[in-house]
Amino acid sequence: MTCEPRYATPRTERPTLAPAVEEVASTLGFDLLPWQRLVLEVALEQANDRPAYRDVLVSVPRQSGKSSLALALIVWRLLSLPSARVLYAAQTRQAAREKMLSSWWPVLSRSPIAERFKLFRGFGSETITADNDSTLQLLSATESAGHGETTDLVIVDEAWVHVDARVEQSVRPTMATKKNAQLWAMSTAGNSKSLWWRTKLDNGEAAASMGVTDGIATFDWSAAPDANPAYEATWQATMPALGHLIDLESVRADLAAMGGAPEFRRAYLNAWPDASTEGWGIFNRDLWRAARDG
Repeated sequence: MTCEPRYATPRTERPTLAPAVEEVASTLGFDLLPWQRLVLEVALEQANDRPAYRDVLVSVPRQSGKSSLALALIVWRLLSLPSARVLYAAQTRQAAREKMLSSWWPVLSRSPIAERFKLFRGFGSETITADNDSTLQLLSATESAGHGETTDLVIVDEAWVHVDARVEQSVRPTMATKKNAQLWAMSTAGNSKSLWWRTKLDNGEAAASMGVTDGIATFDWSAAPDANPAYEATWQATMPALGHLIDLESVRADLAAMGGAPEFRRAYLNAWPDASTEGWGIFNRDLWRAARDG
C-alpha cells in the first residue's frame, strides 16, 4: 500500500477468510481497494476455528469506501452462514434505511446472485433475507434495539455519533453464544461528544501499538497532530481512497473553500479536534481520559 495506516493490528501467519469476501465484492461488481483488503485480511484471521478478533475498529476519512466494505462483508456473512443474523446501524435509523434501500439493494438486485435475496420494505422492519434464512436488519440506537435473537455480525457505522455505550451494551449479549460473531465499528473522527468511539479507538490503538494479535483489531488512517493540512504529502499519507475514489483536484478545491477549517481536517484527514479548535478546547481530551480511567 502507498497509504499506510497510522495504527494497524499486524497481520500474522494465521489463515484468513478475506479472499471469500473479495470474491463476493467481485460478484457484486466492484473491486476492493488496497486498504479494504488489508483490513479484511487481518480482521478475518482465524484461530482455533473462530475469528481471532471479536471486535474490529475501522477509522478512515470520509468517502473512503466504508459502505462498499460493509456491503461485501454483510453479503458474505449472509451467504456463508445459514440462518445468520446481521445488524447494521448508522447515525440514525433513517440513514441506515437509506443505505439499505437506496444504496445496497440496487447493487445486490443487479448482481448475478440477486435471485438469492428478497427485500422487505416495511417501515420499521426493513429486512434483506437470503435463501438460507440469513437476514440483515437495521439496528436503532436505543438500549433495547439489539435485544432478543442471537446475532452473528453487528456493524456500527458512523460510530462517532454515539455518546455512550448503549448500542454495544444492547448487542454484545446477543453474540455470546456465537463463536464466529464479530462487532465492527467504522467511522471518521468525531467531536467532544463522541465518547464511545474515542474510548474504543484509544483501547484499540493501544493494543495495535503493542502488537496485540487477538481480541480487538484496529485500523486507523489519520493525520498526525502536527501534520500540515495544506500539504499534498499529508493527503497522500492519510487518505487511502485518494487516487481511487477521490482526486487531488477535489481536495484542493475543498481546501480553498474551507480554508483548513476543523471540518476539513476531520473529513479529509480524519483528525479529532484539539485544544485550538471547537470541542476539546472546552472539554479537554487529556482530562477526559484521566476521568474516564479514573
